[in-house]
Amino acid sequence: MVLSTKLAGVSYGDRQKNIKSFAYSDITDCELVREPENEYDYNAVKVVVGSLEMGYLPKMVAANIAPEMDSGKRFIAKFESTNRHPAYDQVGLTIKIVEVAF
Repeated sequence: MVLSTKLAGVSYGDRQKNIKSFAYSDITDCELVREPENEYDYNAVKVVVGSLEMGYLPKMVAANIAPEMDSGKRFIAKFESTNRHPAYDQVGLTIKIVEVAF
């Protein structure tokens, strides 16, 4: 399974700074972290580089990936692109979700 998606929640906390500083093709792959106790989304999947948060998988994507993760499958997020609009200082992140073998 390979799926590309833009991240959600990229403007919260330090995520803008984290994406601008660490989201580049030469960075190690991002980790997908399940958050079943997330009060907003039982299927929440956070995307991190080390301890730095980049954002979350969108709800529709997380609804498909979370049950797979819960069943024992492992996924990583590979950098695909940063998303910038010339009129705004905010930056987004597009990742490619890839299943990895143990």
